[in-house]
Amino acid sequence: LFSQTTANYKIPTKKELDSLKTELETTFMKDQTFRRIYKEAEEKLGKDSDAYEYFWEVVEAQDKIFERKVTDIIDRYGWLGISQIGRLANTTLWTVLQHGSVTSKKKYAPLLKASVLKKESQPGHYARLIDRMLINTDKAQLYGTQIDYDSIKGPAFFPIEKPEYINQRRKEIGLDGIESFAKERKIKWNYSQKGQ
Repeated sequence: LFSQTTANYKIPTKKELDSLKTELETTFMKDQTFRRIYKEAEEKLGKDSDAYEYFWEVVEAQDKIFERKVTDIIDRYGWLGISQIGRLANTTLWTVLQHGSVTSKKKYAPLLKASVLKKESQPGHYARLIDRMLINTDKAQLYGTQIDYDSIKGPAFFPIEKPEYINQRRKEIGLDGIESFAKERKIKWNYSQKGQ
């Protein structure tokens, strides 16, 4: 982990930080624009229509552009923390990676974790990045952030690796226990938690 976080990054000037903050906040707005209207697009265009398929092609093309932009920033400056660029711009780094390739998620997750442990990024972002990467590669998640809303029985957690240790893993990065997370999302947490 730490060998990947000690690379020689350029230390940004105040002017560069201000510029990066603006650029990242604008990127966040653009990233979220189509995602805010996808349900309406699905209703108007039809879930199985060519037009709706094209809608997502445009989103995915945009995602690739944003991924290149964000990874270029991280490669140059490292993972910029909340105290440097503010919460929204910091969130943008994660959001774009969340919509990006598994390769980028794997490469930059250690930098995000290091930032989380310094309290410069949000723990939930790291947990969601890791869990999505695992679910997307047919593996069990670690933190319980990914929920299957298409389950026949109603919302349910995607498989969790060694669920008896989930609260320990969540606590290590600064998250509350899985029980409160499950309750907020109206999901029954029924795993026996002996030894925690």
